[in-house]
Amino acid sequence: MKYETAKNLNNTRFKRLIGVAKPVFDEMVKVLKAEYQVKHARGGRKPKLAIEDLLLATLQYLKEYRTYEQIAADYGVHDSNLIRRNHWAEETLVKHGFNIGKQEIKPDDVVLIDATEVKIQRPKKDKQLIIPARKSSTF
Repeated sequence: MKYETAKNLNNTRFKRLIGVAKPVFDEMVKVLKAEYQVKHARGGRKPKLAIEDLLLATLQYLKEYRTYEQIAADYGVHDSNLIRRNHWAEETLVKHGFNIGKQEIKPDDVVLIDATEVKIQRPKKDKQLIIPARKSSTF
């Protein structure tokens, strides 16, 4: 869903679909726009994806676990471009105190790591199937 459609939603529907309330979303947009102005103060090419749509795509990725390829197809950009810009948006928001997707592990947190081994069945090499290389007697 693009921002043009999402901005017409009421507050409860917006929060249910996007994952954050409208005031929080607007604050995130302000932070991203300010950082974008600092980053591109000397100019540069205009982005194909607006800041609002970039934030929506980032929140979609974190909330719905869709692939970057699917989200990029919805917004009409290449997936590598979306990945790069999503990482920038996530890092910028975390740097400014928003807690989305990237949380620090505190010393009193319990972390479980699944390290179980799964045996993989592979076909056995049969000596009859392996053809030995012949040595040439011409040398």
